[in-house]
Amino acid sequence: MNTCLNRLFLLLLLSGVTAGCQPEATSPSSAQAVQSEVKETREPLISVAYPVTVTDYRGQDVTIQSQPQRIISLMPAHTEILFAIGAGEQLVGCTSLCNYPPETKSLKKIAFANPGSISLEALVELQPDLIILGGDYHRLLAEQLEKIKVPVLSFESQSLADIEKSILGIAKATGHTDRGKQIIHQIKEDIQAIQERVKPFQEQGRPRVFYQVWDQPLMTAGPESFIGELITLVGGDNIFGDLKIAYPQVSEETLVVRNPDVILLPGLKNNPQADARQAIATLKQRPGWDKMNAVKNQRIYIIEDDLISRPGPRVVQGLQNVAQALYPEAFPKP
Repeated sequence: MNTCLNRLFLLLLLSGVTAGCQPEATSPSSAQAVQSEVKETREPLISVAYPVTVTDYRGQDVTIQSQPQRIISLMPAHTEILFAIGAGEQLVGCTSLCNYPPETKSLKKIAFANPGSISLEALVELQPDLIILGGDYHRLLAEQLEKIKVPVLSFESQSLADIEKSILGIAKATGHTDRGKQIIHQIKEDIQAIQERVKPFQEQGRPRVFYQVWDQPLMTAGPESFIGELITLVGGDNIFGDLKIAYPQVSEETLVVRNPDVILLPGLKNNPQADARQAIATLKQRPGWDKMNAVKNQRIYIIEDDLISRPGPRVVQGLQNVAQALYPEAFPKP
């Protein structure tokens, strides 16, 4: 795998897709959102009968002898889950990529560029009684930690079903099973509400959607990806839905021929209302792009990358942003 793809893989798994090389565009409105943002619960730690056994992503049954009080999270999505279920006070460390909620600022940050760059000494210094990490991406690290008798749990979410497993597994391991179930129930209700809201507007046809993951090489989100699932879930027609790869590389010529109605780009939170005209002007400079419906009709949207590509408890916010881009008429304008 070349350097660019290695970097892409890291970004997708850990922090969402960066917008550093993306053109700027407008962000769908978040006003009058269907769902309520999942906030961290401040309830006392729940008394749970330990030990508990959790089956993680690797298929391993991991037994937690007592409620962990010194947890390290090595995935931003897992850090968000821990705070959402009320286990924030049990966290002692997270990666330098973990930026939400604001309480993460007070945690010890573990420098992170790739799995091999993580210092085992830095992890052990925090005296963790549980480390929660990713799946295949952290497989070697999990093996190294287990050799030195540090309890680990692995979770990886590439679908909504995986998110549910991650939330329930982490909640059970940390003593917050009830809160985990509440979050899952709320997510399902919110997803249904968004789908019902856009359903009447689908009678005129489903918009054809292109999600740009990367520009050089040009890469998109296929149907096997978490992002691709969100597009389909709210009634979008992924123009590369026939490619059974999570994040395939595609040609610009094929993109122009398939002619999307909507183009979605990942963006940064600190620039939510960028000028769409600048994005359109930039895209028109690419060969053939000015002929695509999305560019001609100025239907180019930025969605905050942490919401669209970080599979955690804020998934509904990402889903609603996709829905607003595809069916803006279904949502009141700010």
